[in-house]
Amino acid sequence: MWRWHRSALRRRSDVVEGVVLMVLSVLLVAGPVLMGVLAFSSTWHTGVRQEQTRHSTPAVVVDDARAAAPSPAVRPSNGETTATVRWNDTNGTEHTQTVRLDHGGKPGEQVTLWLDQHGSPTQAPPSPAARGVQSSAAGLLAAGGAGAAVLLTRHLARERFERGHDRYWGREWMEVEPRWARRYHS
Repeated sequence: MWRWHRSALRRRSDVVEGVVLMVLSVLLVAGPVLMGVLAFSSTWHTGVRQEQTRHSTPAVVVDDARAAAPSPAVRPSNGETTATVRWNDTNGTEHTQTVRLDHGGKPGEQVTLWLDQHGSPTQAPPSPAARGVQSSAAGLLAAGGAGAAVLLTRHLARERFERGHDRYWGREWMEVEPRWARRYHS
């Protein structure tokens, strides 16, 4: 707070440094909280929007594309299956397309297929629990990133101010040192 008091030793650069560091300190508290809340809210509403715009429909597996894969190295190990499925839309029109399925995939097997608002196959919307986890993770990552960015900016600003102080004191010392050491020449 000494930067705000009137003093013959106070320089304009001291006031600028005080303002910059105060603003960065406020941002260090408010910035991560704001970024975390915004990221959480955005991710949550994206999940809600997906839940509102996607719907499930029954589909029948026509062809097991995974069985046709040339080697086990090409097949995914997480249980996903690529298969050709057939389904009817709300108008009764039949569609056939190769899609990725979480499980299943044998010809004739009935599976649940998720469609977007245009009727195209898509992933299932996240469950409320998954949406909460995703939103929380996004919020924490955004808050951490914002906090790290403000800390880095504050560190760089302090380094720059310190270099300015060193230059200033170096110039002052060049003027004062000869007199101080009794080597002043007129």
